[in-house]
Amino acid sequence: MSENQHEVTNPLQACNDVFIRPSEVFKALSLKDNWSWIPFILVVAISSLPAYLYFGVVDFEWYMNNQLSLSMPDASPAELENMRAMSGSAETAKLSALIGSPIFLAIIAAVMGLFYTVVTRNDEKSIHSFFDWYGAQWWFMMPTLIASIISMGLILMVEPGAQVAQTILSPTSLAYIFSVEPDSKWSGFLSGVRLETIWTIYLGAICLQQWTNFSNKKSYIVAASPTVVILAIVFIWALI
Repeated sequence: MSENQHEVTNPLQACNDVFIRPSEVFKALSLKDNWSWIPFILVVAISSLPAYLYFGVVDFEWYMNNQLSLSMPDASPAELENMRAMSGSAETAKLSALIGSPIFLAIIAAVMGLFYTVVTRNDEKSIHSFFDWYGAQWWFMMPTLIASIISMGLILMVEPGAQVAQTILSPTSLAYIFSVEPDSKWSGFLSGVRLETIWTIYLGAICLQQWTNFSNKKSYIVAASPTVVILAIVFIWALI
């Protein structure tokens, strides 16, 4: 098969090929502008839907009681009642999911874009700006679409008013896979260990190999280091 048959020529093709030929995708992205809007829209739109659907079916009073008991274990009944009154409704939570998720993802992409900009700043091959690395983050996040779609499928099978844990929003996390209760001290750590995270790190490393002179080893170390540091902090916090 000729090399031209592997060439990535448009952003829609890139959205497909990033799962099967990421090296070719990042090679094309190095030369193209404004392709990252497509994964940005896909990731923001689809990642917002599981939480929106979740608050549409979960027993919201049960959910709030659980959240308050976890965040305020020593609160008096009067304090808990006041917090319940201030917590809003399921409709408020659904709206917050639609607004909050895109904002959160945009902040994460900006922080990671800055990280990649800084670590590649002295590389002779790297000519990419912060905005290039910011755009690349949305391609790195494409595997999260699979987890979001699985989550939506699971939520759509839940009966309205069900008392279902929030881990259903992260069906690829170890917390969901091993049915870890939210009140477990390991819940936060295991919720952060997700199968698609490995894929995301892999895409980051492939991009670094295409856009810089980094070796394979250095690319994987750089791509994995933010996740490893965050999980290490959460792990230590759980131990304490």
